[in-house]
Amino acid sequence: MLRRYLLRQRKVNCLAPLGGLSDPQDFCEEMNSEDLILTDGFTLLDAMSAFEIGEPRMDSGMILQEQRRPPFNPLAPLLPQELCWIIERTFACEMAWHAGNSLSQTVYTLLHVHYLRDINPDFLPHRLRRVGDPQRPLELITVVLRGALFGLLKSCDLSWRELSKGKVHEIEDWFGEKCDVSLLEGVAAHFALRKLGDACEWLRHSDLPASEITRLCDRLLLRQTLVQLFMLTPPLDVTEMRDLITTARELLQAIRVDPTSPPTKGSPALLAFDPFISRRLPNFMPVKAVELPHHDETWDMLDRFLRDYEELSVLLDSLHVTTWEVAGSLRVYSQEQQVSVAYLRSLTQSVVFDRDIVFGQFPPIWLVNQFFVETIGVTHDIVLQNLELGENASVQSLARDIERRIVDVCSEPRRYLAKSILHWHELYDQLLQLVAHCPSTDREDNSILELVPMAASMRRLAAAREVILSAFEQELYAPEEVAIAYWYLSRILEIHLECIDEVLAFTAEGWEGYEEMAFQASFLTALQLMAVAMCGLTYKQETLPYERTTLNFIRRHKWASRPEYEPLVDAEPLPDLRLFFAQASRLAQVDDEYFSASLSFLQAGDILRSLIDSRRAEGFAGIWASSRRDFITDLADVCRRLEAVLTSTRGIAYFDNKSLRWQERAHPWFPDILA
Repeated sequence: MLRRYLLRQRKVNCLAPLGGLSDPQDFCEEMNSEDLILTDGFTLLDAMSAFEIGEPRMDSGMILQEQRRPPFNPLAPLLPQELCWIIERTFACEMAWHAGNSLSQTVYTLLHVHYLRDINPDFLPHRLRRVGDPQRPLELITVVLRGALFGLLKSCDLSWRELSKGKVHEIEDWFGEKCDVSLLEGVAAHFALRKLGDACEWLRHSDLPASEITRLCDRLLLRQTLVQLFMLTPPLDVTEMRDLITTARELLQAIRVDPTSPPTKGSPALLAFDPFISRRLPNFMPVKAVELPHHDETWDMLDRFLRDYEELSVLLDSLHVTTWEVAGSLRVYSQEQQVSVAYLRSLTQSVVFDRDIVFGQFPPIWLVNQFFVETIGVTHDIVLQNLELGENASVQSLARDIERRIVDVCSEPRRYLAKSILHWHELYDQLLQLVAHCPSTDREDNSILELVPMAASMRRLAAAREVILSAFEQELYAPEEVAIAYWYLSRILEIHLECIDEVLAFTAEGWEGYEEMAFQASFLTALQLMAVAMCGLTYKQETLPYERTTLNFIRRHKWASRPEYEPLVDAEPLPDLRLFFAQASRLAQVDDEYFSASLSFLQAGDILRSLIDSRRAEGFAGIWASSRRDFITDLADVCRRLEAVLTSTRGIAYFDNKSLRWQERAHPWFPDILA
């Protein structure tokens, strides 16, 4: 059928090469299934181009019959409720852009954005100003809608400036392509605020119904508040930020209580949005049309956006770096919380460290002091006093280089967690060199000096633990790699616990970080018990030959065996696969008095449940203590389920690995049990 169709569309003399057959149907029947008819001026590309490709992004320029629209008139009169609906949809456009879509799929689908000059009242003919419907005054377009558009575009512009700082990655985290459409970059934010104020002022003096005026003003004031929030740049004014968040949430609540009805069929408001506008814009890549979130979904997204903003304001009150780390980890691993949008992730990084300012108020050396205080319980000054560096220029230079490296590594985003493992070990090696120059022989001084390099080692081990657990969360491990990952995790936790024991033995309970360190000791002990048990439980999945397993191990854990480690001291624990086979094979045998998987889960669950009711769960967690308790509770439930299954199946030797479900599991680190 396809070949006959092509021949009918292109009448050319192509019979000679086919034996002189006169009827196209005859030589089509003579053709094999993979033969082609190639004629002058009609190539395979032409034939393929005659049909719809099928990929939505590649077909974005093809206008189907049902997609044809009448010409758009930006000055088409609107009823107040229709305009109110359009303004509400601008929030949907903005939230959809923050969710990871492009501007051409979201904000630019509002056609009035492309006609700002046409709705400028200063450029309108005089006759248009005098003629109009009292129920549909022209000022609703030229004043109210135009003010809302100024607010929308300026909000996007301010967000775009923060996102383009490079703290989040374009294409991966957000889309910044402007498609040659202005976001009012040359317009001051205060001018946009004034336009919003003018729109509210016109409404209050208009003859429109009071209920419609209130609705429109609430939405304009919400936009005005968002612009003011986006205008805040580091160092952030916490008081002003909280006032704006409170105002925005009050307005949002009022809007949700009094929703706007969608326009009726045939309303000009429905023509204000064109989801296929991208076909008329210069795009870097083809994009498909997306459905904007519905009203309730839009307000939920905006409410979550404001809650995340509020969480940032609370974090700004905390002067402990560990608190920020706890909040970030819970954001990543908690099932109840969602990752913040790219804009807030970028803003958070700017708040933490931007232009050599920490938290918007401290110099970089403050971060060095917090590193030692929160890790080993001594200040940077005490460390320097015990080091007794003297006047040696090379030692002084090494100390300054260490301070710079601490600042750089502490301020690295989570995205570079695997790289930070090497950076922490390089710092550990430098601290060992620095301590070697210390002439002190006092016993207490020696204890402090032993802990100084250990501070960097503990951070390296914590980063390595996070890398392995993140791979579980992202389901990166093949079935044959699971046991190795749990085994290596248990070894990392073992070394980390040894370091914590030494820190707790040196520090006193009066140290502000003592409770946090004690919590880490208990939590990591439980996690190690679970990791060891899971290693024995999943070792039976190892079916690949030793050579293939070795290559997989090196590839998966290349961050632990990079060539940059060679000139440095050994980074314990070393990734030794031979040790894994020796230990895991013993774990996978029948439970005995030395190891029992069910008993390991039972002990881990008891430790976790004791932490739930303990003060230690608070530590440096602050207001996130309850979220941390919830996370511990979920982990304790995992222990209970796995322990119960192992007990019912008479131990690890009789356990069927097929009962473990890894896809769509409840916990990011451990599998579910199939019923």
